[in-house]
Amino acid sequence: METFDVIVIGLGVMGSATAYTLAKRGMRVLGIDANLPHSKLGSSHGATRATRESYFESPEYVPLARRSNELWRQLEAESNGRLLDLKGALYFAPQGHPLLTGVRLAADQHDLVVEAIDAKEAQQRYTGFSVPEGWQALREQGAGLLQAEACLDAFRDLARRHGAQLRFQTPAIKWRQEAGGVVVTLDGEEVSAGKLVLTLGPWACDRFAGLGLPLKTRRIPVVYFDTKRPEAYAPNDFSVYFWATPEGFFAGKPHFDHLGTMLLRHDAGSSASPDDVQRVVTDRDISEVSDFAAKYIPGLNGGIRSAYVCMYTMTPDNHFIVDQHPNMRDVTIATGFSGHGFKFAPVIGEMVADLAMNGHTNLPIGFLSLDRFQSEAVAAV
Repeated sequence: METFDVIVIGLGVMGSATAYTLAKRGMRVLGIDANLPHSKLGSSHGATRATRESYFESPEYVPLARRSNELWRQLEAESNGRLLDLKGALYFAPQGHPLLTGVRLAADQHDLVVEAIDAKEAQQRYTGFSVPEGWQALREQGAGLLQAEACLDAFRDLARRHGAQLRFQTPAIKWRQEAGGVVVTLDGEEVSAGKLVLTLGPWACDRFAGLGLPLKTRRIPVVYFDTKRPEAYAPNDFSVYFWATPEGFFAGKPHFDHLGTMLLRHDAGSSASPDDVQRVVTDRDISEVSDFAAKYIPGLNGGIRSAYVCMYTMTPDNHFIVDQHPNMRDVTIATGFSGHGFKFAPVIGEMVADLAMNGHTNLPIGFLSLDRFQSEAVAAV
C-alpha cells in the first residue's frame, strides 16, 4: 500500500491550494479528484473570481482577505504569472441597507478606504448604471479580479514542483480511520496517510451527510452579455459590483472583449446535487438577469454571449466550515464556502495545512468552526 503524509481529496481551488501549501512545507502529498483538471461540474471553474476586503458578510473575514491577497502575490511571484488585478468594487443599495452597513462596519473596524457616493454623483461617474433616487453607492479600493483558471494551474503546477502527486479522474470511494492514520479506497487500490483533508466542494453535502451538517447546494446561472456600451463597464473603472435590490442581490464584473460582461444573481438558486443538477442555462434563468439588467444596468444587455451553471455549497449563516472532523482525529474538512470562498483559497490552504499538520492554527478562524452547528451534528456513519 502506497503511503503519504497527507492525502487531499478534492482538487478544486481549496484542495489545490492545500496540496500546494503542504507540499511546499515538505509533506509527501497525494491529491486526488474524481473529475478532469478543469472540470465544469463543481465550483472552481469560470474565467474570473472577485476579491475584496470590505467584507459585508462579517468584519472577521478582513484579516483573512488581507492575508490571502499577500499570498496571491507570492503565488504570482513563484509561478511567474499574473493572477490578481485590483481596480476596486462598487456597492449599490438603498440608504441604510445591510449591504452598505456591512461594508462600512468592515471598513471602520479595519481602517479600510471606502468612498461614499450619492445617487446623483454615482449616475454621473458610472454612466452604465441606473441608480435610483435615494440610493447610495460605496466604492472600495482594495477589491479586484483573480484569473481563476490561471490560479488553479499555478497551485497545481507548483504543488507538483514541490513533490506532490496529483491524480485526476480518480474517485475516492471511501475512507476510514485506523490506528496509524487514514486509509482511502480508490478504484482498485488503497492508499494511506497520517492525515486526510476533505475539500469536496458541492459533493460535501452527500459525503458529510452522516455528520448532520446543515449544508445545501445552490444552482447559480452565470451569464455573459454582449455589451451594448462596453466603454461604460471598462475594467479600469472597477473590478466587481454588487446590487442589493428588491429584485434580489446581483453581482457583476466589467466588460472584457473576449468574454463580454458577466452578471449573476447571488442570493437565490434551486437546490440540487452536483450529479443531477440542471446544467443547461434556461430561458427563465436568462430572463431573470436580463430583466434586472434592463432596469439597473441599461447599457449592458446587447444579447447573450455565453452562460454556464456554478454550484454554491451553502451553510445557514453563509460562513465557511474549516475544522477538524468531529469523529475522525486525523481528518480535516473545509466546506460550505457559500459562493464567496475562491478569493480565500491561499489562506484556506494555510489554515487547513496547519490543522492537518499541527491540530491548530494561529489564523483567526474561530468563527468558521464546526461548534456553531454542533447541536445539529450526529455521529458519523
